[in-house]
Amino acid sequence: MTSSVIGLIVLAVVTVLFGWLASRAWRAHGVGAKWLGGIFASLFTLIFAALAILGAVGTYKLFRSNSVSVPDVTASGAPEQVARGEHLAEVLCAGCHSLSGNLPLSGGKNLSADAGMPLGDIYAPNITPAGDIKDMDDSQLFRLLRTGVSEEGRATAMAAVTGPQALSDEDALAVIAYLRHSPAVENETPGYKPTVLMALLAGAGMVKLDPPSAVTSISAPQKAASVSYGEYIVAYMDCRSCHGQKFDGNVPPPFPPGPNLQADFLGWSKEQFLTEISNHLAAPKPGEVMPWKDVSRLDDVELEALYLYLHETVSK
Repeated sequence: MTSSVIGLIVLAVVTVLFGWLASRAWRAHGVGAKWLGGIFASLFTLIFAALAILGAVGTYKLFRSNSVSVPDVTASGAPEQVARGEHLAEVLCAGCHSLSGNLPLSGGKNLSADAGMPLGDIYAPNITPAGDIKDMDDSQLFRLLRTGVSEEGRATAMAAVTGPQALSDEDALAVIAYLRHSPAVENETPGYKPTVLMALLAGAGMVKLDPPSAVTSISAPQKAASVSYGEYIVAYMDCRSCHGQKFDGNVPPPFPPGPNLQADFLGWSKEQFLTEISNHLAAPKPGEVMPWKDVSRLDDVELEALYLYLHETVSK
């Protein structure tokens, strides 16, 4: 909280300073100083006042306590549930919660680096049994996955990541089962310290930090090489955050825009789609943010379903 509060104080001080300059300018005797200085100083006063208000609203959203009701759930921990959860953790979680991009999920890099903006210290924490999850029950973990709200009620960075929120109840419990049975790794990541820029984006609604009041039930289609299951994969892998709602690469900040799939994907066969994934995995381009490793971990059924949905959607 310290970084964002200091930034708010700076904005408030600058607002007061320009307000004082505006007041002096409007009392000046010279016409030029009075009108030119008064107009510009007043304009900057309004701009910085608006930024200070946005920052205050955003800081409140970042650190307020949210009340989100959640059903009483428990992961069974059956071998097949743990195995499914491990697969989902590799696909969904390892890219952020591991420096290597592989299991175990012992803590990752500063996520603000992916946005390319100084958003502060937003590290994906250690979520092995040796991390903070050891003090959370399954219902709290379920709420965190589906809404991004921590056990204290604060909206974490997960609140702005819509992918895990699209997981079905069954798959969310599978992830929890794997987390409980994964190897425990002792590792402490830096604490959450967003900057005033993060607060401004939150205040402007450009970063989602408004969780629902209750966790609703979600069901997934039967796993199959189908358009409907491909749509489910696109939802939980959060493809639209980078590629846009229409897969045209048109996305609002702070997410980095992805390629226009309407131009790149149109006309590809399934074999070309799979070859493209293999080529990028073998020779990744420097600076590319597309999680090819995560996509490549989808099994054959999931990849075919993903292709069918994208082909059906992008071709329209």
